[in-house]
Amino acid sequence: MRTRDFNALNDLLFKFVFGHEERKAVTLSFINATLQLEGANAFTDLHFADRALEAEEAEGKNSVLDLLCITNDGTQVNIEVQIQNRQNMAQRSLYYWAKLYQSSLRKSMAYGTLRRTVAINLLAYSFLPQESFHNVYSLYDSAMTHRLTDDIELHFLELPKVRRQDLRNMRRLDKWMAFLNNKLSNEEMEELAMSEAAIGTAWDAIDDYLQDMRRRRRYEAREKYEHDYVSDMQGSREEGRKEGRKEGRKEGRKEGRKEGRKEGLRLGAQRTALNLLRMNLPMATVVTASELSEEDVRALAQEHGISVQ
Repeated sequence: MRTRDFNALNDLLFKFVFGHEERKAVTLSFINATLQLEGANAFTDLHFADRALEAEEAEGKNSVLDLLCITNDGTQVNIEVQIQNRQNMAQRSLYYWAKLYQSSLRKSMAYGTLRRTVAINLLAYSFLPQESFHNVYSLYDSAMTHRLTDDIELHFLELPKVRRQDLRNMRRLDKWMAFLNNKLSNEEMEELAMSEAAIGTAWDAIDDYLQDMRRRRRYEAREKYEHDYVSDMQGSREEGRKEGRKEGRKEGRKEGRKEGRKEGLRLGAQRTALNLLRMNLPMATVVTASELSEEDVRALAQEHGISVQ
């Protein structure tokens, strides 16, 4: 029985499964499924850029998985896995897409040689407002009738939006996301692996990785770091809320005293005005002595049934 206790988005584990030449068929299957490429339109081969080779990061470093593949037709496909929401994901994705796109243009080469560049962002959190777990962005005119170029394509895959469904109704991408989400029963996972050979290969690789004690220790250290990071962030936010409430109460008391003084002065001015009005003094005198406006004095007199000059 293959292991079920795994987080497929752990960066070390994901690189081991998806970032090696001997398993490039796994990566091809995932990319083709994401881009919905079938038959003659599907990519048939790829190689990994140097930076996509497995990197055994030191424990405690907060890395982001960045897996760059070059397909048989020259398309650059960058797979980025994000476990924590570090904000500004839209800008981040565009920035890294732009850097990658620009890097494909060598010195003195024509713009026509720029490579089509596709970003696949695999997220362990909800980011976009749409209900679907898969959303694609590219360049269209405002009427959405003409695509300017297919050189830019940004895919967002959000694991929390994956919903259970009958295996018979699943597309290839549905199967991949169900596998990566790892919330099916043992029987369903086995059926999934049998229905898609690349998923079975990926699961075998995960099992192999976690059987190695040295790798498992690094995997577990990475998991611990991520959990500690979340805990620290939650603690910081709670501390911030407590400080905010404390400061708010302090400011509230200060503001209350300030408002109280203002209200006291206002009531005192009204009492002064009423006394002067009852003495039948001229309006100008009442306004000057009370420091109320003539409009306020007249309203006060009317409220208390006092005729004014």
